Amino acid sequence: MKVVNIKLSDLHSYWYNDILQEWHPNPDYIDYLVTQINTEQYISPILAIQENDSYVIVNGHHRVYAYLISGQTHIKGIVINGSFDETEPLRKAEVLLKSFDKKTNYKYHFSGYLDRWATAKQYEIVNQYRPPRKSTLLSFYTRAVSSIHKHIARLQLYKRKLNGRN
Repeated sequence: MKVVNIKLSDLHSYWYNDILQEWHPNPDYIDYLVTQINTEQYISPILAIQENDSYVIVNGHHRVYAYLISGQTHIKGIVINGSFDETEPLRKAEVLLKSFDKKTNYKYHFSGYLDRWATAKQYEIVNQYRPPRKSTLLSFYTRAVSSIHKHIARLQLYKRKLNGRN
């Protein structure tokens, strides 16, 4: 798995035929991304799958939108082997993480976990104190979501103890 430059004209979404016309993301976030692009700041690569001669966005619609409106022709992406259907656990996990972040007013910023992982993978800065393990993105995400669920359960137990309930 490596980061590649994907031609924006070869990239599409399963949810929008024309992402610029049909989708209306948060303009403040898009402005932030466009500023990052125009000032050549780092932006995490998107996740995509390849279908024939084109690519499908798995994670990164906001980034694609920002690159398109800023006039760019390419975007960095990590191409995942497999079908769009096989990426469903990744997409569901991202939705769950975003939902949790919204409920906690973004106290933990879990919804950026996948992007941070992609960044670490791009620069090969994985945990240097643990031997590398052969795994797929799906197995990584499964472990991450499991770990998050364990932390949430511990927090709920701690909260109950604080409130005098066992």
